[in-house]
Amino acid sequence: MTTCKPLSLATGSRIGIISPASPQRDPARLQRGIVYLESKGYEVLIGRHALDSHAGYLSGTDQQRIEDIETMFADETIDAIMCARGGYGTTRILNHVNYDIIRANPKPFIGFSDTTALQAAIFSRTGLITYSGAMPSVDFADDIDTFTEASFWSMLTSDIHDTNIHVDTSEIYKEGNAEGNLICGNLCLLATLCGSSFMSVFYDSILMIEDIGEEPYRIDRYLSQLELSGVLHSIKGLLIGDFTPPNQPVVSVPQRSYQEIISDYAGRIQCPVLGTFPYGHIKRKLTLPFGIRIRMDAHDGKITFLESQCA
Repeated sequence: MTTCKPLSLATGSRIGIISPASPQRDPARLQRGIVYLESKGYEVLIGRHALDSHAGYLSGTDQQRIEDIETMFADETIDAIMCARGGYGTTRILNHVNYDIIRANPKPFIGFSDTTALQAAIFSRTGLITYSGAMPSVDFADDIDTFTEASFWSMLTSDIHDTNIHVDTSEIYKEGNAEGNLICGNLCLLATLCGSSFMSVFYDSILMIEDIGEEPYRIDRYLSQLELSGVLHSIKGLLIGDFTPPNQPVVSVPQRSYQEIISDYAGRIQCPVLGTFPYGHIKRKLTLPFGIRIRMDAHDGKITFLESQCA
């Protein structure tokens, strides 16, 4: 695949904000996130349907959410697009987005969690490098973590070619080195792509996964789905982010740790497996470029960016 890289973000640029998944739980949080972006010298435009609510868990109808995505990409005055939050809903619209508009208007696109599916679809259809990470309603509304902030702005405004990221806690599930395109995001959403036309993103990739609130058996199920579909046997390497446990577990049988489950699958595949990276539904988290070429070194506990993430 020929990749397409967005321009880096310059101070004074105009950022469009959309809600391609769930509605705002607290619109005031989004407003505080917008104030933060403006304090950094950026102009902000809220999408027409970014504050809407439809059918309980969607921020708008499918067509309205698609309209905001396409409008922001087509608008030449918008320099970057941020998703306000995740939730649920992007898988519903993947087959209906006009990817020609996105291909013709490459720009930084930032999202996380449920946005994983949309980012995979964009990369599959256009080759555009997007960013998996911090969002205004989630990370930039209150008590902003300095690590999260530094990672976000470094990714959007500077060249990361030849830089490294080291794991927080080195858990070498399987030794080895590998190179491939970084595909990163929520395990549940990536598993949802199995059987779809968007699965091509997994091939020749290094996969980084994270999730939140999932019982261990469900993590096992998602990994099993990736294995049965051939994904785990086609990737070059597997990187582990944070797996935040559910607040109130409901299962009535003994459970394994997610580390045990990862170790189990590491023994069944033929690529290096390394954790744990500060990436996931956590306060202190990385923003990562979805699609660029990286090298992983399980022995040294690091990944290296082999190219620039921006044009």
